[in-house]
Amino acid sequence: MANEITIIDDFGQNFGLSLLNDKERLKELDNDQLEDLVYLIKHLKNGISKVDKELKERLDSGSQFKHITYGESKTVSLDKDNEKNKKAFVKNYGWGAVEVKTPKQLKELFGASIQDDLDRVVAYGTQKRVKYE
Repeated sequence: MANEITIIDDFGQNFGLSLLNDKERLKELDNDQLEDLVYLIKHLKNGISKVDKELKERLDSGSQFKHITYGESKTVSLDKDNEKNKKAFVKNYGWGAVEVKTPKQLKELFGASIQDDLDRVVAYGTQKRVKYE
C-alpha cells in the first residue's frame, strides 16, 4: 500500500500497517527486525492508551467532537458476594455454579489469618512472560 501509516525506526527501517497484519511477511523478518518492531509497537501502545485516556477525560468533561461520541452499552453481571444467591445456585446447580475467590481476594477479605488455609490448597505454577530490557 502506498498510502498507509508507516512506523520508521531509528535506523530508517519502514514497517507499514500491512506488514503488521500479514503473518507471512512477519515470518520473513529476522530476529533483529522483529525485536525492533516489537519495541516500536510497545511504545505505540503506551502512546495510544494515553490518547484514549485524554479523549475519555475530555468527553467526560463535556467536550464535543465531530465524529466521536460516547455510546452506552448494557452490562450484565451477578451479585457475586450475595450469600443467598450463592446458596440457591449451589442447591440448584451444584458447586460448579459458584467460584472461589483468588488468593489475593481472600486475603483482602479475611486478612492474614487465612494464609495457613491457603498454603494447604494453593497450586503454584509458572508461566512464560516476555521481558523487555
